[in-house]
Amino acid sequence: MLSLLLLIACGDSEPPQPTEETPEPAAPAAQTAPASAAKTAQVWSAQNIAQLMPQPASRAAKTPVPLESSEIYTSTLAILGGIVDAEATDPENPWAIGHGMLARGADMKLRGGQDAVDWLFSEYAEEFDAGGATLVRFPRARGDIRIEPHTDLILKALTEARVDPERIVTVGGNPHPVADLYRGSLLRTHLDPYKNHSSFDNPNDVPWAVQGLAAWAPGDLTWLALDGTAMKLTGLIGFNIAVLDSETKFIADAMRSGADFERKGQAIFQYTCGGAHLLQGAALAAARFDSPPALKQTVAKQVDQMFYRLPRELAIYDAAAKRLGPRYATTMMVQRLKFTGHFLESMHKLAAMGYYTPTPEQQVLLEGAAKQVALVAQGLEKSGALSELASIREEDEQLYLDIVGDAAHAIRGLELALGQRGVFY
Repeated sequence: MLSLLLLIACGDSEPPQPTEETPEPAAPAAQTAPASAAKTAQVWSAQNIAQLMPQPASRAAKTPVPLESSEIYTSTLAILGGIVDAEATDPENPWAIGHGMLARGADMKLRGGQDAVDWLFSEYAEEFDAGGATLVRFPRARGDIRIEPHTDLILKALTEARVDPERIVTVGGNPHPVADLYRGSLLRTHLDPYKNHSSFDNPNDVPWAVQGLAAWAPGDLTWLALDGTAMKLTGLIGFNIAVLDSETKFIADAMRSGADFERKGQAIFQYTCGGAHLLQGAALAAARFDSPPALKQTVAKQVDQMFYRLPRELAIYDAAAKRLGPRYATTMMVQRLKFTGHFLESMHKLAAMGYYTPTPEQQVLLEGAAKQVALVAQGLEKSGALSELASIREEDEQLYLDIVGDAAHAIRGLELALGQRGVFY
């Protein structure tokens, strides 16, 4: 399975079917000085990892083309917020809690009044020995409870919610700074595609680690992983971008010829949320460290491709809904919410980070995507699906998880679109 890592980077194959995932700070202050990306000879290892001090991203920006606030968006945020506040605050669903923090921030409280961050660490994190240093990690699951189905999904959520890495939490009854999660993730991460050797299951598992590690990286990180692999953060970022470029080649080809495309689980459509996390991880990492122009340009190529995808994928959903009929109405509405919510989130993040300035035509499409989110939210409410989430969960756990996770991402996307929140990089 790991041999696919090199093949994907070279564009010769596709990854195995990924685990489905459906992974804010308060409005940022004025622009601050960028985080240092100075080269450093420091190599982090088990022997000196305690000295590594995570440096949260400090540049703050908002979309240059915020939507005009209106009642339709206010009511949409209320509908989606109702889902998150009811379901993503479940103390027994850590995956959902991580998503809830994307929408509600680091101060989110759970149903029983527990602090979300403290609860995640005390109930679901675990200590591990890292060559003499006791660090922290989250397992993928505990029994039937999904915790982190993708590597560093919770780390990515914590960094995006602006949790302080110096904050003290309890793991296994012992105090730890949140930074111990970052240090542990760094040392556990290794990838050498040329030797078919990686800590990741497949390329779809990489984007959360790329974003989480980049978001708190004190400069261009170089480290010696616990298994002995020599690593550089720039190499991991470059791999993520190469995969993104390879897996969207058929979209680029279709765009050049003006052709439509099908969605059959191929290439980028095998990735979680249609590749949105692959794009977002690459974009933040490359922007934060002022990566070589060629890498940033490769990410920027995705802008036109995403706008090309929007109307064509919506047409695919329309055709599928008509073909499948009323029985699958809720499923198709949720898939539409997944795509449009992540689209808003991705495109306004990229605009805020300077990858593009929306043209008048693109602004029309951005507004259209926001209205699609509103229509779907209203449709789910009117259908009664939102009052039957417990029944949906019993019948179709994945559909339930999609509703919760996609609601959180749609809130974030819509608030980014309205200029109510921003991006730190």
